[in-house]
Amino acid sequence: MDADQAKTQAAGAGEDTPAKAASRLLAAAVADDRTAIGRSGRIAALADLIWIPQAFLLALSVADMVEPGVAGGPVMATLAHPGVAGLLIGLLALVRLQLGLLAGRTAQAAAERVKARLRARLLGGLAEAGPSATLPGAGAVAAAVTDQIEAAGPYVRRFLPLRPRLSLVPLAILVTAFAVNWLSALILLAAGPMIPLFMALIGLKARAASDSQHGELARMGAFLLDRLRGLDTLRLAGALERTDAAVAHAGERFRLATMKVLKVAFLSSTVLELFSALGLALVAVYVGFSLLGQVSAGTWGAPMDLFTGLFVLLLAPEFFAPLRAFAAAYHDKAGAEAAARILVTLPLADPAPMAATPVSATVSATASARGAGLALAPPPARSPEVILDALTLAPGGRPVIDRLSLRLPAGGRLIVAGPSGAGKSTLIDALTGLRRIDGGRILLDGLDLAALDLDAWRARLAFLSQEPRLFFGTVTANLRRARPEATEAEMWAALDLAGARDLVEQMPRGLGTRLGEDGFGLSVGEARRIALARAALRRDALMLIADEPTAGLDDDTAGVVIAGLDRLSQGVSTVIASHDPRVLALPGLRLDIGQRVQEVAE
Repeated sequence: MDADQAKTQAAGAGEDTPAKAASRLLAAAVADDRTAIGRSGRIAALADLIWIPQAFLLALSVADMVEPGVAGGPVMATLAHPGVAGLLIGLLALVRLQLGLLAGRTAQAAAERVKARLRARLLGGLAEAGPSATLPGAGAVAAAVTDQIEAAGPYVRRFLPLRPRLSLVPLAILVTAFAVNWLSALILLAAGPMIPLFMALIGLKARAASDSQHGELARMGAFLLDRLRGLDTLRLAGALERTDAAVAHAGERFRLATMKVLKVAFLSSTVLELFSALGLALVAVYVGFSLLGQVSAGTWGAPMDLFTGLFVLLLAPEFFAPLRAFAAAYHDKAGAEAAARILVTLPLADPAPMAATPVSATVSATASARGAGLALAPPPARSPEVILDALTLAPGGRPVIDRLSLRLPAGGRLIVAGPSGAGKSTLIDALTGLRRIDGGRILLDGLDLAALDLDAWRARLAFLSQEPRLFFGTVTANLRRARPEATEAEMWAALDLAGARDLVEQMPRGLGTRLGEDGFGLSVGEARRIALARAALRRDALMLIADEPTAGLDDDTAGVVIAGLDRLSQGVSTVIASHDPRVLALPGLRLDIGQRVQEVAE
């Protein structure tokens, strides 16, 4: 699969079932290592095939010791000599060992590359997602980076290299057995297919059990991380006992899911051993009765002798060996597919060569300039004029903004309207330099955003999102993240502007009141007002950006936030994305995504 094919498949992932999307993800991840995986399987198959001459020498030597002269001919007599046979068997065993180690190392190296590729796609997708993107919890990401991606290792290392072994080894042993005794070959042929048939049936149950286990693991990871991050808040609220019970319940659910996987594993092992034991028993019974003279069918003319019987008995276990390996590795396949079904729900970068593929056009320019030792342009010294020059944004290959051109005067206000999913947040992410620009330019006082020092540019932005991030600590500590040197008077002034003075004054310790992680203990509107006050402390902000600032707020709280935004945006280039009619009524330029730009008068 080349890069263009992988991209095309990735673009159509949303139209497929989760199982197809997961299969495509695994196929794209192993595409570059197909040759190495196939080579590993062929080497392992060659190692298995060496058992045929080993079994021949062992059966010949034992038969000659029991019935001297059974070998016949000088060459065969020499090979049947215990010393010669032992030496050759030992040499072949050494070669077989080295081939097995080489096959294992080749498969292990391929597995490590596949896991690194999946991690790069996941981390690249997370880095490419802008601040407005809906991301999974940190616990789910941690479980994906470790457990879900690690599940691809056994799949690549053990399951995929089995294909050459399954196609070559049983066939070679069948042909060899058929050449010396056709009935024993028929017994093996009848017993062998029963193993993959029943394993496929059991695999349906294995997939469901693996899905459940990986799902419980992701949920438990997210739950535990959330509780650890808010541990101090839980302690202050006296909720530790309830949290202990919840953690124990989550652990119990994961234990039950794991036990279901083990039950299926034991069931598959039982099926495997049953049919392989039946096959071996039938061959052994047939050989025994043939040597006793009770059965004469199956031979090529002469009755079965000790050499032929031993040779067939020694070949039979190796006939089942690749099938047994397939049955054991089938759980690796089920686990990898279950993990992939979780991974496809996370943001993943394109499967193109990620070391050379930039996260975004602007980030690429910055990284390239730094790598080459070139100087990056500093951001403008004042609130800039913003020009969108034929700007095109096409996340996932679907244009949401196509060749948009507009001019926002310095200190002006742009209200971006449109329904959810229209591209408002995508435009905001592009203005911050956190997503790919698919065409055109963004100019700030005539400077191309791609040529700016993006770290310095983002350090001069005041940003208010739908879900503002507040951190564990006092109100003062949260506000001073915007300006560490802010005085208490300046903080109260910012709270006045955001309409949050009364809120903070009613807190037990005022500015010294501790907030929980992610603003635990505050409503959405209260957290947003604290965040607005934090943005108001950014006196050096070159641009104010607000993404759906009134989403989920009641009318009174929304009115306070809108009034604060109106005051804060005076004299600062401002971009506000919203579909709230009260926000759209603010004066300034208005951009309806997909429609024309219009101006709303004062």
